[in-house]
Amino acid sequence: MRSLTINVARIQSSSPLWVGRGLLERLPTLIDLERYSSVVVVADSGASAALKRLTETLKTPNARILVLEGGERMKDNVGLQGVWEFFVAQRLDRRSLVITLGGGALSDLVGFAAATYMRGIAFMHLPTTLLAQVDASIGGKSGINFMGVKNLLGSIMQPIGIVVDIDTLATLPARELRSGFAEIVKHGLIADAAYFESVTARAYSAHSPDQLVDIILRSCEIKKDIVEADETEQGVRKTLNFGHTVGHAIESYAISNKISLTHGDAISIGMLAESFISYKIAKITEATYLQIKHGITQAGLPTELPTKIPVADLRSALARDKKNVGNDIKWVLIDRIGQASFDLTVPEELVQEALLLIQPT
Repeated sequence: MRSLTINVARIQSSSPLWVGRGLLERLPTLIDLERYSSVVVVADSGASAALKRLTETLKTPNARILVLEGGERMKDNVGLQGVWEFFVAQRLDRRSLVITLGGGALSDLVGFAAATYMRGIAFMHLPTTLLAQVDASIGGKSGINFMGVKNLLGSIMQPIGIVVDIDTLATLPARELRSGFAEIVKHGLIADAAYFESVTARAYSAHSPDQLVDIILRSCEIKKDIVEADETEQGVRKTLNFGHTVGHAIESYAISNKISLTHGDAISIGMLAESFISYKIAKITEATYLQIKHGITQAGLPTELPTKIPVADLRSALARDKKNVGNDIKWVLIDRIGQASFDLTVPEELVQEALLLIQPT
């Protein structure tokens, strides 16, 4: 028998990221669109004002625009097939470019469609929600929900660029602004204690546009540093899942049972539960746990479920989490504010206690 070893490295690529105001109008100066054989736009129905600005800038014909609606519920195999069919109808080739304009659910879905169409064509993100600007659009992760499991199917492929125009937040509903702020708070908890204290010093809605530019930029820096250190989530990138083990279980239940709940609200509740577990296994003190709870509350984020969800159902959803290894749930927990550990196991009784803790009073 003879053998060969094939040694390959992931394709080296860079994703420039711009943060500022009035950037949609400046897009042609940021990205050389002439290098692509064709350009299409897939937009969120909630981003109509931004879409008008973009199409006026690019002179995009209506036939080259696909508008989707449905938020997290668009992220399924039906939604994915619809995007692929649009790509085929537009006769996109391997030198085409897909521009996404909208929230995190849209960039997840369309990024996955682009990453798998013809084994991967170029795409870029123009996030219009705070959640997408500080989290979903950065890092190359994309995917859809499948068989009741959040983001079960997906890929990692970097966009050619990310343009964060914070003027798009002007028309964002308060609940969506709050949703994005949960990820901002998470970034502070896992990577920057001073940042956590700063962003939780007042309610999410009390920050001025100029303050938001600085906040968004710092969150982007934190995620950038983590992704650069671990693109494929073999190590430190797992810390970005803090709050998401319980949070995704809540989301999966909410989607299946048609409960209105944003991603950020689920993650905020999940962060409280997982901070409680961190305290109970003595990774942090009770004082630190209470400081985290106070910070989440002071930022105007929820710490309990909007409606009672049976603990057994949440526990069942936890068992289907894509981060699990075998039958073991792998947790991200807080060591101290500004630092987290990953791949931890937790006694079952503490899981049950945490899931009871977040039930509505």
